[in-house]
Amino acid sequence: MHFRFFGPPVACWLAIAGLLPGFGLLLAAALHWMTAPIAIRALSAYAALVLAFSGAIRWGLAAHAPRQMPVGALYGSGVVGVLVGWGALQLPTSRGLALLLAGYLAQYLADYTLAHRQPGVYPVWLLNLRTMLTSGICIALILASAMLP
Repeated sequence: MHFRFFGPPVACWLAIAGLLPGFGLLLAAALHWMTAPIAIRALSAYAALVLAFSGAIRWGLAAHAPRQMPVGALYGSGVVGVLVGWGALQLPTSRGLALLLAGYLAQYLADYTLAHRQPGVYPVWLLNLRTMLTSGICIALILASAMLP
């Protein structure tokens, strides 16, 4: 793996490690180490937390943005992940997984747009890292949906 493409090595390794709980829960359900509904509910909770964390990145970007740049939308969009994640946990599991998947895809689209409109604010390596992570979590959410009874 070429780390410059994904940013600082520590960020890359920690991000990859962040995918392990989700895939570990799927593996636990597949091997019957825990029941699928419990593992999938735990995966949903973890995915909701990560979605909230991902949105918070925008607050850090806004805090360090150039003074002349309007940052209200960055702060506002940073809160959406928390609300979507919380809402997903209030729904039946299948709908919650679908909402989480939609939340991740919408957040990625917002990141992609920001990175291309404000490359001085959103570094390319962060978008590359987010591409890998969003792909990973979306795959986990799709697999979890397929495991539902």
